[in-house]
This record gives sequence, structure tokens and C-alpha cells, in this order.
Amino acid sequence: MTVILASVAFFAPVTFARVGDDGKPEVLKFRARFKRLKKSERVALNHRVAAMGMTAEVRQSIQKLIDDPATEAHQRDFWKDRLAAKTMTDAEMLNDVLVDWDLHDHQGEFVPYTHATRTELEEDLDGLEGSLVKAYFDAINKPVTAEDVEKNSEAQSVTTS
Repeated sequence: MTVILASVAFFAPVTFARVGDDGKPEVLKFRARFKRLKKSERVALNHRVAAMGMTAEVRQSIQKLIDDPATEAHQRDFWKDRLAAKTMTDAEMLNDVLVDWDLHDHQGEFVPYTHATRTELEEDLDGLEGSLVKAYFDAINKPVTAEDVEKNSEAQSVTTS
């Protein structure tokens, strides 16, 4: 049985900043819509992201955990998957998770999301990819508290009219 509690994608705020005239920052703020991953997809993504920073020493340490008879089977499987994961670029990650955005140019005109437009903007705005990746991880790693749920929930009507 499948229970759907949320949409298949979510919006998150993005802030892109770069050096402007006289050392003052130029800031672009917009919203990006990201795919809501299943647990298995999120774990696989985390493995691929972690693989990017693995040194030879880290790989050796992980292999020792895998080879250690005291390591539990589910932990051994986790570390095997982590060790086998292929690295990915920011662009590859965004290809997997970025589905849309709410972006307007300096004249207020809406900029529709397409892969070609994203590629063009990433070339023109060096660092935009990193800002999108940061926005994704900031959003999924933000703890959701009971206050957040209460604040964003509407009370159900007790009467019908």
C-alpha cells in the first residue's frame, strides 16, 4: 500500500551572490523546485556525494570496517555501497533533482526552466550550480519541527457551510 503525504517536488530558496561594482555583492534570489527523492534514491545520492571527498586513507578505513567480523551485516552493506559509489558533479546531481524554478530576470520577466537555459545561466553566472546544490542540501537537511508543521497547517473546519 502506498500512502502519499506530500508532493513529488518541493520549492527551496536559492541565493546566488557574486562580486559587483565597488566590491558590493550582486545578489540573485529565487526559488528552485527539487524532486522529492525516495529513501533509496536519497541514500544513493548521499553515497555519490560522499565519494567525491574520499581519500585513499578514508577508503582504507572503510575497507577495514567491511572486513571487520564485528561489523554488523547492515552496516557492512552500507559501507560496501558507500565504497562502490561513483562520484558525481554538481551538474549531474542537478540533472537528477532540479525540476523547475521560479526565476525572473533583472527586468522582472519570468525565465522558464529548461536544461538549455540552466546550462547557459551556469556558464554566465559562475557559481550558480553550487548555489543550487547548496539550496537543495540546506532544504533537505533543515529539521522540521512541530512548530513548523503547526505554522504551515490550516485548521480543519468543524462546520460545513
